[in-house]
Amino acid sequence: MPTVGNDVVIVGIGETPVGALPGMRPVQIQATAVLAALKDAGLTLRDLDGVINLDPYLEPNSMFATTLAEYLGVRASFLSTVDVGGTVTSMTMVQQAVWAIQSGHCRIAAVAYGENNKTGRPSGVQGMMMQNLLGGEEWEEPFGMQGLVIPYALLAQRYLHQYDAAPEDFGAVAVTTRRHALRNDNAQMKKPITLDDYLASRAISSPLRLLDCSLVSDGGGAMILMSRDDARKIGVRGVGIKSFAMRSTHNTVAQLPDIEQLGMAAAGRDAFTAAGLGVDDIDLAQIHDAFTISVAIALEAFGFCGAGETGAYYRSGAADLGGKCPVNTHGGLLSQAHIGGMLHFTEAVRQLRGEAGARQVEGARHALVSGNGGIFSVCGAMILEGEGRR
Repeated sequence: MPTVGNDVVIVGIGETPVGALPGMRPVQIQATAVLAALKDAGLTLRDLDGVINLDPYLEPNSMFATTLAEYLGVRASFLSTVDVGGTVTSMTMVQQAVWAIQSGHCRIAAVAYGENNKTGRPSGVQGMMMQNLLGGEEWEEPFGMQGLVIPYALLAQRYLHQYDAAPEDFGAVAVTTRRHALRNDNAQMKKPITLDDYLASRAISSPLRLLDCSLVSDGGGAMILMSRDDARKIGVRGVGIKSFAMRSTHNTVAQLPDIEQLGMAAAGRDAFTAAGLGVDDIDLAQIHDAFTISVAIALEAFGFCGAGETGAYYRSGAADLGGKCPVNTHGGLLSQAHIGGMLHFTEAVRQLRGEAGARQVEGARHALVSGNGGIFSVCGAMILEGEGRR
């Protein structure tokens, strides 16, 4: 069973403001997040000797870890630029940081992602603009399969058909997620929405409406990791990584399996088994929500509810703050900001430290962070464990 090693902990988190950051380039945004995370941990740049990041999609830049290290003035002994896809990239960055620290390649590592997707795109361009390729464009674009919204819309249409679900089921996810964002000062969306608002929002790619789709955002996030022993020596309380697992099933949309055969269920089983925990042990879940359908597929794959029952799960209040297992307590990609999955992690750590203020989940001990890259091409699940409040 895959293991991570609970002897390395997350000791610092940092977020930039989100929304529009005019004039800031990706390296500046990531550096700002790293500096905030170091300050949160009570450390300085002089302490940092590991840098792991994701390069920007809008302006692909190879060797971006060295770009960030140079910008920060850090002469690192371990560097890595990672792109596995979506939130799984953030999980893999954390995993690499753990291995690097355990093996002595560095003592204190930063993992970071951020860019200017909103203000950096050309005038008149709508949605998130990606300049890098995913590998299937030659075979998909001639048939109108462009971008990410259309493939996710196909998944959503299959879900509605297969489970006799209704658009209102996706709407319940959007409305609850926005309600959580209203308690987050660092959230892009500040206007409440109702189910009627959801149903009235314009179609983007049927059956997905505007409020089914995540935001286009500037912003960044970062975390600092070090050994548990070193953290105790300097009096920093860390958040541990109990387990991590991933599964890949395909790349191109033409090879997309049916919903039950996607890799999320297998990744979840491995993560829960390795952690020695079950769904009922999870106090909060941060689920990658590029689209509302993403949440439904993941929650059902993990067993939080049955197939086709996500709408009922949300309507019951189970995913609300104060519910059985609150989901995306920060507002997620749908309502806080689309910063890959990095802010799912910073929120999970904040919750496990008891520092989430008005959206704090009482007694939070275990958090599940999960997500996927591409069109559920690679699925991942990571379980974090808190040590209590600072």
